Amino acid sequence: MENSPVSVILLNTTVRHLNERGLALMAKAARACDWAAGLSSWKEIRPFLARASESTLSRASRCPMTLLDFNFQRVTWWSRVINRRPSGDSRQRSLSAFHGDEAIPLAHDLLLEAWSAARSMSQVSSLVFGMAPEVTTLIAGLSPRDIDQLVVQEIQEFRPRWENRPMFWKELFQAATQMDDEILENVYLHCLQLLGGELASTRGQLFTSVTAAQGPVTEATAQAS
Repeated sequence: MENSPVSVILLNTTVRHLNERGLALMAKAARACDWAAGLSSWKEIRPFLARASESTLSRASRCPMTLLDFNFQRVTWWSRVINRRPSGDSRQRSLSAFHGDEAIPLAHDLLLEAWSAARSMSQVSSLVFGMAPEVTTLIAGLSPRDIDQLVVQEIQEFRPRWENRPMFWKELFQAATQMDDEILENVYLHCLQLLGGELASTRGQLFTSVTAAQGPVTEATAQAS
């Protein structure tokens, strides 16, 4: 069944539902003015979210990739959490739109779907969920009970995807508001570009880590390769 048309269609439907729920939470937080106030880069985006209609949110949710993230590109983070090592992460976590009881069921469903895709459609999980291949492997090894525990313990890590790319979000909401399918398709292409950059960055970080562990590369080694 891996990558079969039926499986892909079902996954696309699931992704859209996840996006709808995530965007609804973001819009609610924006209207309540309890999110993004401290994020200067999101000042232009909050009005789009605050006044977004159900129709706009529905169109925006049609993005073929999840608009939600749970550190899917951070191999080191997932390795640490799975092995229950203490965190040395100093990232600010209080500014996420996803907090409180409403976020937990959505985060749980996101991780459960990512886990299912990692186990049955590993080749498309990186594209749809933005998972680094190594993260796909780590998530596939979890149990449903592991996911239950992880969501509760690490809910502060649940965030909008590409949170540091406000221009993408601005383009998405502008396209969804204008009711222009062609413009939306251009935004989807932007998604692919962002994903490509993430994967390249992840590969670069892994290469740096491996090189550092092996020691300096000698001239003879470089010539031999």
